Amino acid sequence: MKKKIISCILACTMGLGLLAGCGSSDNGGSAAADTTTDSSAAETETAEADTAGGQDKVVIHYYSWSEGDYLQQMVDAFNASSENVTVEMTQVSSDEYDDKLMTMLAGSNDIDVFNMRSTSLLSNLAKSGNLTDITQMINDSGMDISIYGTGFADTKQDDKFYGLPYRASAYGLFYNKKMFDAKGVAYPDNLTWDEYADLAAELSEGTGADRIYGGYIPDWNNCPYITIQEGSNFADDDLSALQDWWELENRLYNTDNSHMSYSDMVSSGTDGINFFCSGKCYMYPGGEWSISDVLTMLKNDPTIADNFELGIATVPQPAKTDDPVTIGGVSTFIGINASSEKQEAAFEFISYMAGKEAAKYIAAAGAIPAYIDDDITAVFEEAIGVSGAANILSPAKISETLMIPEYTELQTIEKEERELYLIGEQSLEDGLKNFEERRAEVMN
Repeated sequence: MKKKIISCILACTMGLGLLAGCGSSDNGGSAAADTTTDSSAAETETAEADTAGGQDKVVIHYYSWSEGDYLQQMVDAFNASSENVTVEMTQVSSDEYDDKLMTMLAGSNDIDVFNMRSTSLLSNLAKSGNLTDITQMINDSGMDISIYGTGFADTKQDDKFYGLPYRASAYGLFYNKKMFDAKGVAYPDNLTWDEYADLAAELSEGTGADRIYGGYIPDWNNCPYITIQEGSNFADDDLSALQDWWELENRLYNTDNSHMSYSDMVSSGTDGINFFCSGKCYMYPGGEWSISDVLTMLKNDPTIADNFELGIATVPQPAKTDDPVTIGGVSTFIGINASSEKQEAAFEFISYMAGKEAAKYIAAAGAIPAYIDDDITAVFEEAIGVSGAANILSPAKISETLMIPEYTELQTIEKEERELYLIGEQSLEDGLKNFEERRAEVMN
């Protein structure tokens, strides 16, 4: 299907002051208090040194949100392996991080390297001049960026790279093995979305509060699986792929009643993972975070395992294929402050963070690194204790967002119009028309 993609000019939306080293939060909110000590940004790479062992080392100041123990493990491993560089990491609470980062970049704080948890923040900081263009460094290093998938190329600004990915996301199809075993039905494997819908309808039974559903797709889900898998998005002139997804959800929620209806989910406030682990549904399409959510529930209540065993399959596809695609790809980045005087040392560190050795620590924590190969897949599978990890890690990944400032607003509009359709407040045709008209106002 040939698509016409709306041409958009990427504009920096960071607000006043985000020009060549100053800015405001990507997510809004009040600025966090500065709890670090300011120092001059005009220091040379040899100005700070670690004299342990009689050898001077360049000190890199690295900032991130409180992401997990694996981040400190990665930094410690780098420090132990590098002959020339020592990294000092400061972690800020997740809620405060974006505002804190903008405050740091706007002042004279000594910040050399920092993390970014969205492509929009990466885009905005590249546009504002806060990030170093690392394209030539990548070329000179001989780094194989193909390991990050095709989505990494989409992070370019004016054909230049401004950050390296170290974490990724991926969607899969999760299912309860014990329920399938009890039913005598084969586990879901390489399904199309039509096959998924048929299977969910076949498995559903009972009525009212006692009904067991074939699947569960939460009301907060804003990912139009089929739309993205067919190469479309919310900014596409052609809405046929978006229509395909709306019609499938209407079938699941309302026609087949194989999934709890949108209205019932909203009114009941049902927690999807609890619903899934409690044996109220057989299948649960979702992102990789669903794995840790399930494992947390099993840890908190071991009795759940009496009737639940997690299985992982490839997310359903629009049509039969030997080359499945899923939603996800590179999602979290690390970049160099353009004002840093320690560019070479900083690149040594960020290339490590985006490489295989660091990826092992991420995978061992049950998270998905940007660097994925067979070794990393094995580490991830061992960490989560569930076979089938390759089913979520191996497929090609397509980002569910575009690097345009308006895309978050388009997601909100689409969800609002789709919801009105799914609860019966408007027709399919009216919903798509309203979305198209509201989108035009935003894009113009």
